[in-house]
Amino acid sequence: MGRASARFSQPSYSDLGTDQALEPLWPAHTDPPLESWHRRREVLRKDWEDALGVSSYDPFDPGEELVDAYELPDWSARVFRQPTSPTTRQLVLVMIPRRMVRSPCAAVVIPFYHPDSMAGYDLEHKQPILDSPITQFGRHLVEQGYAVACAEAFPFNTVPAPQNDGSFAWWQAASEKLLRENPKWTGMGKLVWDTRLATDLLLKQPEVDPSRLAIMGHSLGGKMAFYAACLDDRIRAAIASDFGFGYSFSNWDAPWYLGSKLRDPAFHLQHHHLLALCAPRAFFLIAGDCDGPASWQYILAAQSVYRLYGREEAVGCFDHGTGHPPTEESLAWAYRWLGEQMDLPPVDWALHDIVGDGP
Repeated sequence: MGRASARFSQPSYSDLGTDQALEPLWPAHTDPPLESWHRRREVLRKDWEDALGVSSYDPFDPGEELVDAYELPDWSARVFRQPTSPTTRQLVLVMIPRRMVRSPCAAVVIPFYHPDSMAGYDLEHKQPILDSPITQFGRHLVEQGYAVACAEAFPFNTVPAPQNDGSFAWWQAASEKLLRENPKWTGMGKLVWDTRLATDLLLKQPEVDPSRLAIMGHSLGGKMAFYAACLDDRIRAAIASDFGFGYSFSNWDAPWYLGSKLRDPAFHLQHHHLLALCAPRAFFLIAGDCDGPASWQYILAAQSVYRLYGREEAVGCFDHGTGHPPTEESLAWAYRWLGEQMDLPPVDWALHDIVGDGP
């Protein structure tokens, strides 16, 4: 459940589940001076960057190609092919609202498997997608006046679709190619790399206010949003939906995420260390299935850093507890919270329309 203000939504858990044995950022009851944290932050950031690794790509032209553009009733579409390596390009749909609350407008990066599903629009056939409207974050946000970039994940532009089209066969094939060509990288490092490129592209759009940039994602996209936000200081606020805070909450050991890194005895990093890097920028978790009461332990651990900035309430959670997809109520809270972070007037959102009554 949440408090009345969307500024900080704290679950009223009576039990935080299994102890996650989180390594404290510093000894209890001894908050350091902010300058000491800044030094600690630099070390932690380098540790994370070293853990994610580096690519072995030769230099390549990062210039994107505009492959399509057209007008829809609520937004203008710009479809790009953006280089992500010397030989691969990701599909990025930029959605510019026809109705801007303020110009230049706030903007949101939304990474996922394919742009279409987050936009709620079939790019090939130029038709609305009627299935799964609850996760069409791009459509939700552009209708509220945000500029949006919906970007695809790396497997689908890395190798052809495998004949053995199992649930993870495409990911497996793409990861094997990626790590063979980039032995010092990780799959998660690649996902962060591609998300950062999509962010660059969105910020090039003349309608976008670079000081009001956010990121949002669900499941895989939640993982990408979480990592990208914590490691990219341009991002002012992040919403991650049910991505699995703890390593045991999701398949973080898959080769397209952290892989064998998690089995390395020298690997000591946990996700509250990563969230701490986001401070004092805002972060909101939508919990449901992969995430739940135990995820709050990670938020509480990172709040010790937010407290140094006087921003303890900039990180919070809404746990709908109904399964993996977000609920309409959880999204209404998240969108209201995001509007506060982006200095926008309050908007009461409902799934099929923006209405006058609150959630």
